[in-house]
Amino acid sequence: MKMNKPEYITGTYAVGTETFSIFDETRTEQLGPATGPRKIAVRLYYPVNKQDVEGLPKEAALSQFKREALEKAFHVKMPKGADFTADYYADVPQVAGMRFPLILFNHGYNSYVEGHTFLCCELASNGYIVASVGHAHEAIANEYEDGSTDLFDKKINKMMYDNSILKVLIDQSKLKKAKGTPEEIYEKFNAFQKKHMNYIIGRVPVWAEDTLCAVRALKERCADRIDFSKGIGATGHSMGGAVAYYLCQHEEEFSCGLNIDGGLFGDYEGMIMKKPFLQICCEDNRNVTTRPLFGTEAFVRREVFEDMKHLGFADAKFMIPIKAAVGKLDGVTMHKRLVACHFEIFDRYLRGQESACGK
Repeated sequence: MKMNKPEYITGTYAVGTETFSIFDETRTEQLGPATGPRKIAVRLYYPVNKQDVEGLPKEAALSQFKREALEKAFHVKMPKGADFTADYYADVPQVAGMRFPLILFNHGYNSYVEGHTFLCCELASNGYIVASVGHAHEAIANEYEDGSTDLFDKKINKMMYDNSILKVLIDQSKLKKAKGTPEEIYEKFNAFQKKHMNYIIGRVPVWAEDTLCAVRALKERCADRIDFSKGIGATGHSMGGAVAYYLCQHEEEFSCGLNIDGGLFGDYEGMIMKKPFLQICCEDNRNVTTRPLFGTEAFVRREVFEDMKHLGFADAKFMIPIKAAVGKLDGVTMHKRLVACHFEIFDRYLRGQESACGK
């Protein structure tokens, strides 16, 4: 069985990839065994000349370790011989003498660093450097340079909600049906998150610090390859999208961003967004994504994907053909729209040019 894939290398460049790890000695890990420094896994996607990858083997999109973790997480069995290579190449030199804008990507809760390979590769092939950040014990699985690994800490499932799951589901249903202005809906969402999800609210700054650790490491490793002149872009799916919004609100270096279907967890009382931001969501999550639509001094837009489900914004759209999980919208159509939204923001605000990519 071959994985159904969209066309995801449409730009001028081929895509190189490398991985590295960060061990943040300033923070002690609170999850898993709750010992040692906080670990951050990073996969870099970057532009390379197409002639430089001719004849080279493609890199595996999933290691055996992550493949097995993915099977357990989604309760699926991937047959032997399945195609888990991607159209990227390990440790190929970047285009000589060129600098490219930097985008930080954060995965969703219980997802993984390579969970949006198609999107990250598409951005890299069009001249962006994308760093995908993995969060210890909060991803399905992480692998580190020292040979260590970790899995999702199942204790989080009990820590995630402040009340019984039944109470959460009842209030969630009421929130989904709520009507009103973006401000009125946000007040209902804000009450919901403070009642039920204080643990998740507290994790957003932790993930933001993981991301800032990645930025600092990139400045040391490859500052000569990155164009910082117009700032850094932020994007992410689910929890990662909430982190993108947080970074754009709190960190000067982050100049624009997108949230892919993430509830806007966090305290933004009285804050004004001064960075361009594009909110993407499915119909189910319309009412947990209204915060970017008001209290802003910059460009803001929301794109609602009909016939979509939350999981379908990830590569899982092409791996798990269960419409109840990933939505009815055709995967290729979804991918093209998702990419177009990213070019709309990043071409304009990281490059200073209008996007040539249509919806």
